[in-house]
Amino acid sequence: MKEGEITQLLESWKQGDRSCEGQLANLIYPVLLDIARAQARRHRGSLTLSATEVAHEAFERIYEQRAVDWQNRAHFYAIAATVIRRVVVDYLRQRGAEKRGGDVDLVPLDSLQESEQPSAAHRIDWLDLDRLLIALGQEDPAAMKVVEMRVFAGLSVEEIATATQSSVATVGRQWRFARAWLGSRLQGDLGVHD
Repeated sequence: MKEGEITQLLESWKQGDRSCEGQLANLIYPVLLDIARAQARRHRGSLTLSATEVAHEAFERIYEQRAVDWQNRAHFYAIAATVIRRVVVDYLRQRGAEKRGGDVDLVPLDSLQESEQPSAAHRIDWLDLDRLLIALGQEDPAAMKVVEMRVFAGLSVEEIATATQSSVATVGRQWRFARAWLGSRLQGDLGVHD
């Protein structure tokens, strides 16, 4: 399926064309499942939901967002990153509440290249990362979206540039800034020193 056809399906769906729902579901559910599988690998054991359950919940949440002005497939990936992040964080928060402050969920960021990992640590508390992403979004919303798309959807810098209609150089700068910003705060919060 070509990029324009995906955009057209998303736009038709937004306009209320229910006849394209099956075709759209067949297109986006595998994408969500791939993203969810990547999240499961990153969460190694701390996420007891299956990738299928994460993808299903994400699909349900995206289905409710009919009003989104879908621009293209890359824009869908950006929205999917946000939704997957919310599913994972909501689950971890609920699980943490059930444990009443039990174990902190720490996971390795080994799916990112070494040069792309935050300098603070090899393991990250995902709820802490979520809190910091919210703070980063208040300071630099574009950098926060880059982190979200890179970490939660696994998009490359080039794909993020397409989704955000920015240059690769701009996205690269935003990614480096966000890594440094998060790294300095994660280092302080987690007491990890280089």
